Amino acid sequence: MKYARFEQFVIGLATLAVLALAVVASHDASSAKTEIIAGVLLLVVLAAAVHFGRKGGLAAAIGASAIYTLLSVPAMTAEGGVTSHALLLLVMRVATYGVVGIIGGEACGRLRHFLLRFSNSETFDEWSRLFNERYASAALDKALSTFSRYDHIFTVILVRVAPSLTADLGPQKVRTIVRGVAGYLRGDLRMIDEVARLDDGRFFVLLPNTPGQGGAIVAARVVVGIRELLGARDESVTVKSFNPTDDLPALTALADEIRATGDMDDQVWSGAYSSAGASDRNPALPTASSAPGPSTLNMSTAAAPDGSTKQ
Repeated sequence: MKYARFEQFVIGLATLAVLALAVVASHDASSAKTEIIAGVLLLVVLAAAVHFGRKGGLAAAIGASAIYTLLSVPAMTAEGGVTSHALLLLVMRVATYGVVGIIGGEACGRLRHFLLRFSNSETFDEWSRLFNERYASAALDKALSTFSRYDHIFTVILVRVAPSLTADLGPQKVRTIVRGVAGYLRGDLRMIDEVARLDDGRFFVLLPNTPGQGGAIVAARVVVGIRELLGARDESVTVKSFNPTDDLPALTALADEIRATGDMDDQVWSGAYSSAGASDRNPALPTASSAPGPSTLNMSTAAAPDGSTKQ
């Protein structure tokens, strides 16, 4: 089952429920308007949670709670004071928006990830539990094609953790660091943002419908968060952002690079990047001795022309 179908099913079912609520509420003129608006607000929160995940659901829940509270105040004060029943109803509505927006958004994000992983395990990196380079290549190619045809803007962020941070660590500790960074990225970004781990250890983020300025803000926030997470110095975790308006040659070069390496045999990459002889694809962040060469590892600094990236 594709997540898009699940999304359409949930929103369609919720829409029918709101319409049914409107029909029932119409028999009570005193509360019909408020109940219908409350149902519509819940539908908006649900749609945001299903499509954008926890962050979108939280924002929608806050907005819906504020609107419902403003609508409820005149009705409560008109009765000569705030009754316990009216206050309880308000609290229940706000709590419902919060549960649907936050918990529902988180659940939907996890479900989307699971469905994508279940449908095609070849596009997932087992160590980070993110998408892998093959998926990143397809996503970037699609974004570039859409920009070329329809001028749909996007931003790509590359995060690089210095090999020195993991050079003296065992495989299990490296796995913990990789998954920690992956979890931070997945939790900090929107559900519609694509997050992957490339074969050279860099983390790849594609932000749809995000201009360069917005992408630079996200990049700055992300790198600070990862540095704090790892307790690393500024030079140990670096980030660059690219957008097709300013950095099209660099994005094209990146697309060519990861498309080429994504087609290589898994055994080649496993041998190049495994510090412990593991058979997993790309099991550790690259070290200075295991890196395949500057043409791959240094793309984040060498592929883009001077002044075309933001840190």
